[in-house]
Amino acid sequence: MIQRLSPVVALLALLAPLPAGAGALSDLLMAPGLFADAPAGRSVAYAEDLTVPDGGTLRDVTGGVVRLEAVEDAGEPALRLVRESDGKPHPVGTFPAGVANPLLLYFLETTVRATAEATGGSPYYIRNRIREAFAAADLGPGGDPEGSHAVTLSPFARDPNRAKMGLFADLVLGLRFDPGQPERILELSADTAPGEDGYHEKMVLIAED
Repeated sequence: MIQRLSPVVALLALLAPLPAGAGALSDLLMAPGLFADAPAGRSVAYAEDLTVPDGGTLRDVTGGVVRLEAVEDAGEPALRLVRESDGKPHPVGTFPAGVANPLLLYFLETTVRATAEATGGSPYYIRNRIREAFAAADLGPGGDPEGSHAVTLSPFARDPNRAKMGLFADLVLGLRFDPGQPERILELSADTAPGEDGYHEKMVLIAED
């Protein structure tokens, strides 16, 4: 049986201590406090497209806009994460301003949840494999006109339980970001093998206020 965590607890579970010798990618993109100095009212928004295999509670989520807003919570700076679909807001959670980027955590935890539901695997195990892939990665090549870098991760490529992962055995995570502004991740993607029955998620930065 898949164990459920509250959205905030599940996202923050990705911030458990990383393995020793964590690489440059996790040091940069999972650093705490990237939005700590954002003034109240600042927001960033990502267009999200999501295709999920049959079954699972994410099946009816097809995308929308995911927005991160700097707010005050009980007089303290905080970050509020909201999904907007069909013109309606769906709060994900409110986080201390000093945590790592909640948008990145949301993207990764959505992938964890979809993988666990499709395979029947433990979300804790899947989450740890994704965290380890992050910890092992460097910044990747740059050089595009925007000065951004691109990284791809294959968290189950050498996993001993790969044969039990089905389509998700070949899951590839992609990130494009500007190392000079690590809070501005430009694009995130998660894809199994090509095909209509696979898992595909893309989040693209569309607005900064």
